[in-house]
Amino acid sequence: MSSAPLSRRRLLGSLLLAASAIARECGQEELKAQHIGGCTSFEHLKYVGHRNAIWLAEALHNNTDLRTLDLHHTKIGDDDAAALAEGLRNNVHLVRLAMHNNHIYDKGSAALGEALAENHVLTHLQLSSNAVGDVGAKGLANGLRANYGLRRLDLYFNLVGEEGASAIADALHENRQLRILHLDTNHVGDAAAKRFASALDANEKLAELTLTYNQMNNEGIHALVDAAWRHRAMHALKIHHNHKVSGDAAEAAAKLKVEMEERQTLAKWLVEEGLAEDAESEGGPPLLSPFAAPARALQLHTREFRNGGAPLQALRDSLRELPSHAALQSLTAEQRDTLVALVRREVAKHTEKEEL
Repeated sequence: MSSAPLSRRRLLGSLLLAASAIARECGQEELKAQHIGGCTSFEHLKYVGHRNAIWLAEALHNNTDLRTLDLHHTKIGDDDAAALAEGLRNNVHLVRLAMHNNHIYDKGSAALGEALAENHVLTHLQLSSNAVGDVGAKGLANGLRANYGLRRLDLYFNLVGEEGASAIADALHENRQLRILHLDTNHVGDAAAKRFASALDANEKLAELTLTYNQMNNEGIHALVDAAWRHRAMHALKIHHNHKVSGDAAEAAAKLKVEMEERQTLAKWLVEEGLAEDAESEGGPPLLSPFAAPARALQLHTREFRNGGAPLQALRDSLRELPSHAALQSLTAEQRDTLVALVRREVAKHTEKEEL
């Protein structure tokens, strides 16, 4: 028998071992040596400086190794962010870029927006705790309109006002891939809130929107609350600590908060049970899973069910009839079998506990 296949397998194994040996997490020492080869992540950096930022930007061009670049709290500014944005244009491997707690204003954030129009691989962009204003937010919005890769954008603790927030909201009519948007502690008011409500009606995949500590009033809150109730994929809309809100708007927001807590519990359970992908994955958000509505109807995600309480007891008494339960009829036969098997396992687990 020829030894060629075995030799090829050994060669492939050697190559994989070599690749894993080269690939590594990097930090300040590699930055000091200006050597990025084989680095899958750059983290735990205390200081970057303009010279190193420019070098990193150049190194990003066509780099095939780096997946995470964490530059938070490294004193980088607008020109540095603009340079790094240029590096993103020719990079198809970096998926996470963290630049929070820095000195990035409108120029740097607008440049990153331009890069997003061309880069569709980056999934996480963190720009919180900077000084991004309306011009920068508009630049990011322009990038979002053409982007189909970004899943999460963090912009809390910035200077985004009505114009910038409205531009981002309008971009969500075209961008259907962003799943998580954080705009807490900015200057978002009713006009932008109503634009976000309109975006929720047009965009079925935005799963998490946070707008706490802003300047919304009753009108904007009502619009957001109504849209969130209609939006079946959303499991987090955070709008508390908008201190101008009062009366029936505050009551509506409080009722929605309870609903969102229920949805978030369901979303987490679906992911943990392997019945849905998380919000940031290609297959998310979790509440778009076909299992979401049946699981909620049967209360499978609740603590009471997991602890052997009333929801489980009710199903234990009718296990044979469960496949024909009205709540499961939206599922395929295979999906029904999956959910029934899950219930049977839970019943068996608690029955065994009772017998001990």
